[in-house]
Amino acid sequence: MSYQPPYIITPKITNLVAQISEAVGGYYAQENLRLHRANRIKTIHGTLAIEGNTLSTEQVTAVLEGKPVIAPINEVQEVRNAIKAYELLDTLNPCKVEDLLKAHAAMEAGLIDEAGQFRKGGAGVVSGKTVIHYAPDAERVPYLINDLFEWLNATEEHPLIASCVFHYEFEFIHPFADGNGRTGRLWQTLILSRWRPIFKNLPIENIVYKYQKEYYKAIAVSGGKDGCTPFIEFILGVIAETLTTQDAAPKTTQELILDEIRKNPQITRIELAAIIGITPDGVKYHLQNLTKSGIIRHVGSTRRGEWIICK
Repeated sequence: MSYQPPYIITPKITNLVAQISEAVGGYYAQENLRLHRANRIKTIHGTLAIEGNTLSTEQVTAVLEGKPVIAPINEVQEVRNAIKAYELLDTLNPCKVEDLLKAHAAMEAGLIDEAGQFRKGGAGVVSGKTVIHYAPDAERVPYLINDLFEWLNATEEHPLIASCVFHYEFEFIHPFADGNGRTGRLWQTLILSRWRPIFKNLPIENIVYKYQKEYYKAIAVSGGKDGCTPFIEFILGVIAETLTTQDAAPKTTQELILDEIRKNPQITRIELAAIIGITPDGVKYHLQNLTKSGIIRHVGSTRRGEWIICK
């Protein structure tokens, strides 16, 4: 193995790897299809929102269900593409460049002419209007990507660390004309899912979006004498938070409904149905039971009223 990305293993990294490994061990009991679906929606919303996509989780849900959404056409296309790209996870080999190009082709279909192809011109990582990193020349991209994939295939580093290193190095190379952030985050998920399958349905991207400024800062400050160590520490912290903020046990439908009412007291049955993944009639049934139990009550008109949680 000729290429070795620069980084150092700090006590913080070691502790986070131990913390995440322990949390992952206790996570299997939570797995269920409803949670997977909700987390996939969070993942897609988060990874696109980082790049400026304005669709809400409700709109992402609607696109996932094939329903019409009133939003910019390109943003709806980004959601459709991300759904397809994440559906490819089971079929992709994290150590094959050809599969990376296949994933990028899915992520950028109909958005750019060079979908599934390395860029031909200059590029950089942009945070807002500020360029925080100028990428290597386009002619170097195939060689740099091949070196990175050879390293990933041969490294004996823990997958948690290796996936972070890959993520940073990928963003540093910035191999595509567009979609580098989305594809890089997808690839880290792919690497981690080969270590522990639960990462396929863990919404890490949603927490990255929460700390979007810190994400770009971690990219910007990496690359010095300590290599990508700051980025590794940041992403591992995100993964640890993602695991610790997941519920210890799957919530009941009524608990999920109450969660959504707390966020939006004016939420409708149709909106609740889309978020939770049941029919509007099913939502009506649970709302009636919650009302009869005195847990919630509705004030105002059917269209413009709101829900109040009584206890």
